[in-house]
Amino acid sequence: MGLPKNCMLTGNGNLINLLEPKEEQIHLEDISLSLSKICRYSGGTIHFYSVAQHSLNCYKMAKRQYDEKTGFYLLLHDAAEAYLSDIPTPVKKLIPDIDRIEKVISMTIYKKFHLQYPNEIYLNRITEIDSNILAGEVPILVPKLNDIIPKGAICYPENLDFAERNFDEIKQEFEETVRYLIKKI
Repeated sequence: MGLPKNCMLTGNGNLINLLEPKEEQIHLEDISLSLSKICRYSGGTIHFYSVAQHSLNCYKMAKRQYDEKTGFYLLLHDAAEAYLSDIPTPVKKLIPDIDRIEKVISMTIYKKFHLQYPNEIYLNRITEIDSNILAGEVPILVPKLNDIIPKGAICYPENLDFAERNFDEIKQEFEETVRYLIKKI
């Protein structure tokens, strides 16, 4: 039979058009399932550390430094990877249109969860927090990659969770945090 053009099935059996995603094609359970099982740094970490766990750490840091709305943006900043995977930056640079496709999916995800696409202020906060989290992750999880830490990035890893955790536990925490934020914001 085959899938419609530009579409994929999620692990939960939902269909999404990757080039023209619709809000009704976005499901929290698809995002949390995939992100909780995708390992950061192409799996090169000393133990499994998921994109969902990274996103939860970003949320916690953003909430402390700014507010919950900024935290919500950080929680969802990598959500498109549920559909595209966590592609290392050097590889992304080799794939035509990947940034555009990721942005279209991200825009739809933000809209689904009642957020506008982030303006310049929020985009700067996302970049800042993501860089600071990377500065905490790398020395602990992939110490041979210290050269990729952005200059000026500072992280306080004692407040974050870099421990190896169960997929289902992370998936549940991610979903609960999103549901909490939808009600709160």
